[in-house]
Amino acid sequence: MGKPRQRKQSELIVKSRRNWGSELMIGFFTLLVWGYCMAVVLFFISSLFNYNNEYINLIKMSFKMTNEDIRSFLYVVFMILLSFIIGLWSWKFYNKKKFGSYNRRRYPLATTEEELLALNLMSKEDYLLLQESKIVTFEKNPVREK
Repeated sequence: MGKPRQRKQSELIVKSRRNWGSELMIGFFTLLVWGYCMAVVLFFISSLFNYNNEYINLIKMSFKMTNEDIRSFLYVVFMILLSFIIGLWSWKFYNKKKFGSYNRRRYPLATTEEELLALNLMSKEDYLLLQESKIVTFEKNPVREK
């Protein structure tokens, strides 16, 4: 066996053909979405710091909002988020207090030979044959129907 070597760039396993038109559209829409996200972030940050830019003011005027309206909206959203966090944390605390002492999640013990044979689904000879042999061929199904 030879020594491992670095693979050449032309020997890649996966080769794909990309259409330059679709790649251009993907890039354009990606830039468009990033620009929209930046505008939204600037919209909220400018109202928090009372910064008035002509473009941001245009957006605020089109929505008929002031910096105070945006700050009160952010305050309400923050309070709702805080109440959800406190509610989920208290629910976790309640569940730990109520159900924390239960030991439910344990793996079952290993099944013994006596338990399997007590089911009376197969004879002891067939069971021993299955346990000891690597390859077993049965003429008929050894499992009995109840």
